[in-house]
Amino acid sequence: MREDMFKVIVERPRWGSRHGVRSKLRHDKVPDRKRATGRRMVLEGMGWTKCLNENLAPLKRYLNKQVGRPWNKVYSEISAHLDTSSTVKQHVRDHLTDFILVDVTVARDGSFMASNHWGRPMAPDQWWAKLYVDPNDGLIKRTDKLCRKLGLRSYRDKLRADRKRRAQGERVHNLRGLTETRFLVKLKGCWFQIDCDHAPMDKFGRRLQGRELVEQLGGGRCDETISWRIIAKHQLSKKELKAHKLSND
Repeated sequence: MREDMFKVIVERPRWGSRHGVRSKLRHDKVPDRKRATGRRMVLEGMGWTKCLNENLAPLKRYLNKQVGRPWNKVYSEISAHLDTSSTVKQHVRDHLTDFILVDVTVARDGSFMASNHWGRPMAPDQWWAKLYVDPNDGLIKRTDKLCRKLGLRSYRDKLRADRKRRAQGERVHNLRGLTETRFLVKLKGCWFQIDCDHAPMDKFGRRLQGRELVEQLGGGRCDETISWRIIAKHQLSKKELKAHKLSND
C-alpha cells in the first residue's frame, strides 16, 4: 500500500464547506441571543453543516489488486496507514465494508452467507461488494466467481441485465407508490415496504421519482440536505407479495 494513501483519499474538500452562512453573533437572526456556537448558527441558517467527502477510488483499486492475498495481512497494511488516531481515517476504514465482505460464514450444507448493513443474512447473489473473505482459508476472493461456481447470478450481473433491458426500451419495475409517503421498493432482489414521514423531495423542493427515489430509499437513510426521513421499513412477507402480485428474485 502506498505511503501517501491517506493524502490521496482525503484530497477532496469537505462537502458544504463553502455553503455555510456567516456564523458571527452580529449576523445572528435570533434576537437577544448572547451566545451560540458557529455550528448551530450554520445549521439554523442552511439546514446542514459540513460532511466528509473522501475520494475512495484509490482504496477501492488497492483492494481489487489484493485478490488471492490473506485478508489479515491486507488489513494490517491498511491499519498501518489508516490508524484510529484521526476521525477522518476511522471514517475511511468504516467504508471498507462497502467494497469487501468480511463477516462471511459457511453452513454445513456448503452455502455461503453474509450480513447486510441491517444484520439480515444474504446469499451470494445478493452481495453488493465485488470482494469477500473466504472463511475457509481467509483469502480475498471475487464475488462473481463464487456465484458462477454456485450456479447463481451475481447482484452486479442482475444490475447490468436491468440496464440492458432499459436500453432496449423494456421497463424494469422496481418501485411502486402506494401513497405519497408509502412505497414498495425492490432492493437487491427483494421487495420492501418503506414509510416516510413526508413526501420524498430533494433539497430544491422537487418530488423525487424513479431511480433517484429508489437510491434514496434503498440507502436506509435520506440525504442530510433534505427534510424527509424514513420511519419504517420491512421486507414483504409471502402473503403481502401475493396480495400485491409481486415476487422476489
